[in-house]
Amino acid sequence: MLGWDDPRPLSLVTTPDRARSLAGRPGLKTMGDALLNFPRRYVHAGSAGAMESMVVGDRYTCIGDVLTVRERDNTSMRGPRTLFTFTITDGSVRIEATLFGNPRMHRAVITPGARLMVSGTLGVFRDRWQLKNPSYLTVDPGTGEFGAFGPLKTLVDIAGSREEAARILGTPWLPTYPRRTGTTSVEVLGVMDGVLAQMGRPSDMLPAHRDAPAWPEVGGTPLIGFADALHDIHRPPEAGPAAATTRLKFNEALGLQLVMALRRADAESRTARRIPAPGAAGEAPGTAAENAPGESADGARPGGRPDGTRHHDTVRAALPFTLSPGQVDVLGRIESAMDSDQPMSMLLQGDVGSGKTVVALLAMLRAVDAGFQCAFLAPTEVLAAQHARTLTRFLDDAGETGVGVTLLTGSQSTAARKAALLDIVSGQTSIVVGTHAIIQDAVEFYDLGLVVVDEQHRFGVRQRDRLRESAPVDRTPHVLVMTATPIPRTVAMTMFGDLTSCTLEGRPHGTGRTSTSVVPAWKPTWVARAFERIREEVGAGHRAFVVAPRIEGEGGVEDVAATLSAGPLRGLRTAVLHGRMRPEEKDEAMAAMVSGDIDVLVATTVVEVGVDIPEATVMLVLDAENFGVSQLHQLRGRVGRGSADAVCLLHTEQPEDSPAFRRLLAVAGTTDGFELAELDLQARTEGDVLGEEQSGAAARRVRLLDLTTDEDIIREARRYANDLVAYDEPLARALVADIETEDQEFIERS
Repeated sequence: MLGWDDPRPLSLVTTPDRARSLAGRPGLKTMGDALLNFPRRYVHAGSAGAMESMVVGDRYTCIGDVLTVRERDNTSMRGPRTLFTFTITDGSVRIEATLFGNPRMHRAVITPGARLMVSGTLGVFRDRWQLKNPSYLTVDPGTGEFGAFGPLKTLVDIAGSREEAARILGTPWLPTYPRRTGTTSVEVLGVMDGVLAQMGRPSDMLPAHRDAPAWPEVGGTPLIGFADALHDIHRPPEAGPAAATTRLKFNEALGLQLVMALRRADAESRTARRIPAPGAAGEAPGTAAENAPGESADGARPGGRPDGTRHHDTVRAALPFTLSPGQVDVLGRIESAMDSDQPMSMLLQGDVGSGKTVVALLAMLRAVDAGFQCAFLAPTEVLAAQHARTLTRFLDDAGETGVGVTLLTGSQSTAARKAALLDIVSGQTSIVVGTHAIIQDAVEFYDLGLVVVDEQHRFGVRQRDRLRESAPVDRTPHVLVMTATPIPRTVAMTMFGDLTSCTLEGRPHGTGRTSTSVVPAWKPTWVARAFERIREEVGAGHRAFVVAPRIEGEGGVEDVAATLSAGPLRGLRTAVLHGRMRPEEKDEAMAAMVSGDIDVLVATTVVEVGVDIPEATVMLVLDAENFGVSQLHQLRGRVGRGSADAVCLLHTEQPEDSPAFRRLLAVAGTTDGFELAELDLQARTEGDVLGEEQSGAAARRVRLLDLTTDEDIIREARRYANDLVAYDEPLARALVADIETEDQEFIERS
């Protein structure tokens, strides 16, 4: 964490066998590992509302006082003959616990007035909370004896005595740790007592000199020191763990923000060539700025026009629609940012169907008019091929045959690839559209001025910057990254903090509206009506998508296509599209859909991003509960891209009272992608958002920070990171030196 670690082995504070056990599945090998293994929650005796968020099946742990004790015969035919039952209160609720086994042992320990730690699985019996056969450990025996039962006995073994175990349990806020195969929270709790005794006071990594950046504050309260936070997160004081948690969350946020701040500093050290904005001082019609040396020896430019007119102006005038106010606004911001010797690094967010591709084309034509080449990077070959077709169509419609568009993908034949590479290096092509193949070492540009990255979240840090960093430091291309996946504000600050962000509001004039409905599988008339609607749309000259959640097996693309062709969509022309098809097969299916040779395309989420078929007006998503909120929003963005209204139908077998069904209703209830992105974020855990379940060091960078609630912490970390880089850049780099490039890439892509 920000360069801190304690490499001493855990075997210094526990037995060799237990140290080996902890080093396995939990991965706790050192003191540092243990100290950074933060509690999942706390047991605070007497805290009101302790069970408000609990549901049946949850693991519940509390410290409470025994109220009543009774023994009764087991009238069922199963289990022991005698049941030992007691009632315990944690200060907010009474819980009845039933123990099996030897009642004589329980009778000696559990007496009215005794104070116990109890842990078990929650159930309900006669509308009251119940714990069946829970583990327990004496905190204060009252009139009874010290004792332990179940996994909590482990704490006695680790502590060395019941008295020591009771001391550990006597803390006002008792931590419970994440459960891992092969170990228990109690085992970690016991070992942590020895770790904390050996911890000492680590030095704070944040400078406190008089001229250092202002000490961070959250909510007007200065953060506590690192040593106190690291101790108090495991053994909170009476006031609770909030102060420690806030400081450690800040450390996590600061690590991410320092990475971004240093990336901004690196970008600012490079120099770009100006791409003049409209009416820029010193710009003559049809010429580039003086510091845009894209000229060959004879003065020719790749894409320059001898008659003095601009490609940009010709194409814009020939568009079959008027740019929306949002498009005009973001295009102006992009053009202004490119009219600088500071490399542009801009994130363009635009909801599905907002017209980002046209904005990107016009920005690229500005670069072409200035004598530069452009690279348009797409995440899939299907999307790259479509972008190439779309750009070529706009240029052809405007009569701009002199602007070469070259497609470069990994599946091209050797001859086609050689021809494309020759056109790129010679400057014969102005715009290169492709996949990861563009960023391979064999690709050499004549004079690259602008890089456009579509669907930014599908690329990593290194991939995004590969083209930029391959250029000389004084000839760095401008970079525009685009996404149709709305990014919540906290995620944008955390994951894209090195980019200037702008948002494309609204939709282009003349596009249709898309309505969304949930189609429950348990309402057969609704399902039948969904297929009738597809037939109606096809009968009106439109096209349809049917999306399946998988390729193979029952409910897979092939299975669905065969079933529909022989059943409810009999007589309609169908084709399939999925990621395992050969590139030429994908191209053939997409071309048939574009040309109208087929009526229905049955596909996986390969059509989620960028597919632009104006004639498509209906989409049926099968088993829609298998897709995320933002993913469903992306999918329905594939219809309604023309002038006709469209409909998206979300099929599900989930019951009406299920969270999944409510999630689908939320998608159907709004077309605001940013609202849905916030909903999607709230529905995830921090681990889902930041990749906690993945392997590798990057997955362990963020344990406490919650992007749904910690905006104030993230904002202060961003402020402090900027100040620290300006104050002491070597220190800033040292604090994140352990975050390797691969980790940075993983963090951003998550």
